[in-house]
Amino acid sequence: MLQLLLHLPAAQLIEPVNKAISENNLIIGAPPGAGKSTVLPLSLLSAIPQGKVLLMQPRRVVVRNLANYLAGILNEKVGDTVGYRIKGESKVGKNTRLELITEGILARMIQSDPELAGVSAIIFDEFHERSIHSDFGLALALDVQAGLREDLRLVVMSATLDVEPLTALMDNHGAVPAINLDAKGRTFPVTMHYSKDVLAHEVVSATAEMTTRAFSQHQGDVLVFLPGSGAIRGVAQRLSTLEDKYDVALHTLFGAMSKEAQQAAINPDPQGRRKIILATNIAETSLTIEGVKVVVDSMWENQAQYNPSSGFTQLMQQRISRASAIQRAGRAGRVSAGDCYRLCSQSSFERMAQHNAPQVLREDVSSLLLDALQWGATPSSLAMLTQPTNAQLKVAGNNLTAIDALKELDDNQIITPYGRKLSDIPCHPNLANLLIRCEQGVEGVEPAMQRKLKCAAPFVVALAENLGGQFTQIYVIDALLNLDGQTRKQLHQQASKYAKYVGLTANDLDINGIDEEALALCIAIAFPQRVAFYRGQASDKANGKANGNQKGQGATQGNMQGKPQQSGYKLASGKGGELEQHSPEQWLAVLHGQQTGNTVKFRLVQPINEALLRAVFPNEFTSKKQVRYNVAKKAMEARVIAGFHAIDLASEPVSGQEKQQDNRFWKKQTAYAWFEYLENIPVSEWPLTEGDWQWWNRLKLAASLNLPQPQAFDKPDPWPQSLPALMYNAKEALIEPLSRCESLAKLQKLPWKNTLNNALSWPQQDALASLLPTHLPIPTGRDAALEYRDNGDVVLAVRMQEMYSQTAPLTVAGGRTNIVYELLSPAGRPLQTTKDLAGFWTGSYLAIQKEMKGRYPKLMRRMEVDKVKGSEKVVDTKRSKNKRGSKNKVDKRR
Repeated sequence: MLQLLLHLPAAQLIEPVNKAISENNLIIGAPPGAGKSTVLPLSLLSAIPQGKVLLMQPRRVVVRNLANYLAGILNEKVGDTVGYRIKGESKVGKNTRLELITEGILARMIQSDPELAGVSAIIFDEFHERSIHSDFGLALALDVQAGLREDLRLVVMSATLDVEPLTALMDNHGAVPAINLDAKGRTFPVTMHYSKDVLAHEVVSATAEMTTRAFSQHQGDVLVFLPGSGAIRGVAQRLSTLEDKYDVALHTLFGAMSKEAQQAAINPDPQGRRKIILATNIAETSLTIEGVKVVVDSMWENQAQYNPSSGFTQLMQQRISRASAIQRAGRAGRVSAGDCYRLCSQSSFERMAQHNAPQVLREDVSSLLLDALQWGATPSSLAMLTQPTNAQLKVAGNNLTAIDALKELDDNQIITPYGRKLSDIPCHPNLANLLIRCEQGVEGVEPAMQRKLKCAAPFVVALAENLGGQFTQIYVIDALLNLDGQTRKQLHQQASKYAKYVGLTANDLDINGIDEEALALCIAIAFPQRVAFYRGQASDKANGKANGNQKGQGATQGNMQGKPQQSGYKLASGKGGELEQHSPEQWLAVLHGQQTGNTVKFRLVQPINEALLRAVFPNEFTSKKQVRYNVAKKAMEARVIAGFHAIDLASEPVSGQEKQQDNRFWKKQTAYAWFEYLENIPVSEWPLTEGDWQWWNRLKLAASLNLPQPQAFDKPDPWPQSLPALMYNAKEALIEPLSRCESLAKLQKLPWKNTLNNALSWPQQDALASLLPTHLPIPTGRDAALEYRDNGDVVLAVRMQEMYSQTAPLTVAGGRTNIVYELLSPAGRPLQTTKDLAGFWTGSYLAIQKEMKGRYPKLMRRMEVDKVKGSEKVVDTKRSKNKRGSKNKVDKRR
């Protein structure tokens, strides 16, 4: 059955894999296009004659297509020997032995059957992507192997694995040794082409231009990698003229598309036309698109970063890692020799981070924490390659405590019986809480509404889990009623799987019969922090319209006339929100939104009645003593505020005498108010000095490079990924100094750099000081200051004559980042910016030299003599002193 695959490089691993699998776990490396995802799973069916082999893949579209391909190799249908299971869809038969699954399925299989009866091996494919599900799934599988199933075998595969820590993890926690096997060679060679560096705002235009050029210069189909659906639409619009001019089929490929549209992009064109496929990183791994001979890589991706203060994710457009770039380039060499165009310079590519930060550091870990507790463990006690941060676990713990899923007992987190019920439902804990509350009956609503809530809840869960971002309508009810036939059927199927948890059947569900109030209330029950209140715009205030901030003024504005097109709201979480389409509604329940800067852009909302909110959340409408920032006075004010969570509905000031009676309380509230203030303004507006920003740029560079920490005794702590996350880690240290700041002027004088630096672990502080120093010795013997810029460049601004004896590049970060030289005239004016000092001396320097001789004849004659003498000197740049006199390591590549 493997005859059709023996030409692939991965075929050389068949014999060693089959021999080793009986007594070992395996870690397999093979270059992109080597065939590891096809050859090795099928070969294991022979090596392991009994039991099922599970093959985990990170994406649904890959699971479907790979299952079809493998079944075709066996001349069978999907569901026979080869089947698949993804969320909401399954094709598995009684004779299925190779089952492809998406990563989230495995943890649920283990939770329901800890012994994994009938499963002989689990393959974790494309592990380099480091999804939260693959990390957690491997941890559970190692636990099962060590405690219950020593005969279970685990295989981890990828083209770009960091093998050493993975081997240590599997050896330390598995029941059998882990050995490494590698397949050498690519199926077909790929010629690499580089361009100038393309900035984020240039991606659409530069990619469209490069794609047009690549299409005209080469044969075969063209696969184009772009950061997201927005960029894909922009490039598609620019390339639309090619469809008629060259008779080319233009396709898009991203996660929110229908299964049929995705398949059309992958399959050969039925009319035999060449194809251009504009894709996200969904096409990066384990997906062969026949006919592709050219890859155009924008070198950018959208990465979702969960924001705990708002409960929404923020899409960050960032450079991909080298591992991702290698995977993408490999798509061009799958079926023949190919070409890859990278929209960056080769030197920039070589400086990119080797791997992206693991997903577990960017996600809401509420589900992970609950599942770990359900398993009888904690994340820290499981064999996870990367642990979530303490800040993430604290936010998740608070969320789960709020829905009674866990409780604190003797400083330990204990899952409650209710939490176990939530964990048994295959969705986010907040959505599971919605289903159970609707099944049990929601307090405060009439009996007639109870039935309506049950009918609405499964659709809310299905939307939140799968379809939140692909609607043009702003109201949830409108989005549901305007679904096309295929999407409606898909949504109904997904909702039907949740119907049983509210005591209904699939026949009880009817999209056309959903009650609008029930829909809104379901969203609010699932995510109370996403309830939003209209707080008015400047135009409303100028006209004397209510904005809910004055004493005695409740939520009674009703419909507002002349309301601006972009509506300003405040979420119960405290974040500001914007609704881009007009809405007269004062209260909204937000199902889908996206963090943009410090504002949440609402994508899918449903109006909700305040009376209904008060009936269901009577204890959430409170009157509290709080401190709030007064924008006009640029100072903090003590007030008594009535409202819903962080939404203020009425407010009155507290007298100085009252504050003195409980001074300690008000000081602590002042500190918390400053935290809220900082969370709700752009990071670029934080009151930091230039020195503080220089320190943060160094730390940001360390995080992007995942800088090693030589002083770490065990596994190094993950580098902070954002300034707010770092502030969260330093919260305890900041409370006291912040409590003394009554005004913005005092806030600006705080020693931010020292306080935040102390929030890092000692190995991180040492790595930052030694590998990313503030100063660097130059040929004259002077320690020159380095400037760390926001874009990751490290700049040395120095008079040109001070660098005459230097030709080899100076580096920091252990040789991974080259210094950018900003060469100045004797008067301190910029002459040239370059990363290639040797090239400068033999190139543009000659022209600059002529100009300089006219301006500074005596100085230039003296400098030429110094240049000759200086070239004979050897400058030791191994160590330098920073401004405080401590020694720092730097690198010089000779």
